[in-house]
Amino acid sequence: MENDEKLSAPQPPKRKRMTREEREAQIRRRVLLTAAAFAALILIVILIAAACSRRQKSPGPAVSKATAPSVQTDDTVGTEALTEAMTEAVTETEPDPYSDKPDIDINSWEYILANPTHSIGDYAPSTAQIEDIELDARIVDAMNAFVNDTRAQGLNVVLTSGYRSYDTQTWLFQNKVSQYGGDEETAATIVARPGTSEHQTGLAADITDQYYEYMNESLEDTATYQWMSAHCQDYGFIVRFPKGRQDVTGIIYEPWHYRYVGKEAAAYIMSHDLTLEEFIELYQ
Repeated sequence: MENDEKLSAPQPPKRKRMTREEREAQIRRRVLLTAAAFAALILIVILIAAACSRRQKSPGPAVSKATAPSVQTDDTVGTEALTEAMTEAVTETEPDPYSDKPDIDINSWEYILANPTHSIGDYAPSTAQIEDIELDARIVDAMNAFVNDTRAQGLNVVLTSGYRSYDTQTWLFQNKVSQYGGDEETAATIVARPGTSEHQTGLAADITDQYYEYMNESLEDTATYQWMSAHCQDYGFIVRFPKGRQDVTGIIYEPWHYRYVGKEAAAYIMSHDLTLEEFIELYQ
């Protein structure tokens, strides 16, 4: 009888096997619960940090409202400190887009900067002749290779302007000032003030096409410019005053003006669409 009772006793129901969709839904619920718990924990930590940053001050002598200085409360100080720390943490995690910049000595002669806001005074390099112009003697070989390889493409290269001394630039500037009735500001938009011209560095040259008489933006349409601007970095040169960057360089777009900075820097500047000013700023 006892055995009969055991056999006839009700059996516990079998657990229903969950479908794949039910398992996925269960996992999602667990993930959401975990995320909510984590967010709550972060909020608690922030609140505790803010509370801990409050400093108790002993009461001082009474100060009238009319003369009391405006000060931040401890709550404000604590909140601002916490916000600043969080901002710095986020900033530190942002990748540096220029972390691959060349390992160079930015104070080397190749990177000397002359522009409307940065004078090089009466700086004068040792120069050497190349065709009808002079350049810093250290870049003559690079310019020769650049020009000869351009001509090998069947293009007609002409070097029209190279090194200009401080005295020569002074004469050019004063002459332009006289043409504008003593208006130096207007004259400076056309001719650089002495000490601020790229040509005084001896590292720059104006290069045009023999059969193209105009030195203006339309020079960019010539085969000479298109080849030279695409390959200048191979010889250590850059287009010094690119289009649309006058707000940075202080000089209008000049597709004829090339500047030597060395092969490594030139490749980086041209591939990242930088000006010389922006490149130098990366190392400040």
